[in-house]
Amino acid sequence: MFIARILEFAFSLYEFGLLAYVLCSWIMHPAACAIRQWLAPAYELVLVPIRRWIPAPRLGGTAIDLSPIFLFIALGLVRRLVIAIF
Repeated sequence: MFIARILEFAFSLYEFGLLAYVLCSWIMHPAACAIRQWLAPAYELVLVPIRRWIPAPRLGGTAIDLSPIFLFIALGLVRRLVIAIF
């Protein structure tokens, strides 16, 4: 039971960090850029392979990066699997 709570907290913390990473990419402020650079090593390691598998759809002259959405979905599935095991 204790291990399941720790794992649940770890998944929640990682998802919160991913949300902060995505939001900071939308904000052009030095503090947001600093937070994003600090979080980048933890998230780019996972997001880059997802970007290779799922290309960003183009809308006019802009491409929308969907990799964080797929990472959120994958984290939810893995979280349920891991919690079910423990």
